[in-house]
Amino acid sequence: MEAFALAMRKTFRYSLWCMALFVILMIVLPEHKVFLQSLVLGIVTGIINTSVLASKVWVVGQMADDPNIRPKGTGTMLRFMIAGLAAYTTFLFPHMFTLSGVLLGVFLIQGISYLLVFRNSK
Repeated sequence: MEAFALAMRKTFRYSLWCMALFVILMIVLPEHKVFLQSLVLGIVTGIINTSVLASKVWVVGQMADDPNIRPKGTGTMLRFMIAGLAAYTTFLFPHMFTLSGVLLGVFLIQGISYLLVFRNSK
């Protein structure tokens, strides 16, 4: 579980660095502000989804040590609802967000976490 915790810390660190980079780019490149705002919204959604999934994986890991601990679910519906809320926000405010940017931001964080967990598991 230590490798998993290290990978999650790195994932959150890299995602916050990406978010800071996109905020700086939003200031420097105001003509791409809508797309960059969408990326930031997607990254925030991805961070929330990753933290929900990491907490569920942590409980399953604890179950391996103590059989009395039982996971209460996978959290899939909650993660779908969070991503759906981000997508719904893009449809409510089309002048502020684009769906492509939000989806790229969500999948960017998921990709970072998959790469780091895979690399740390070897």
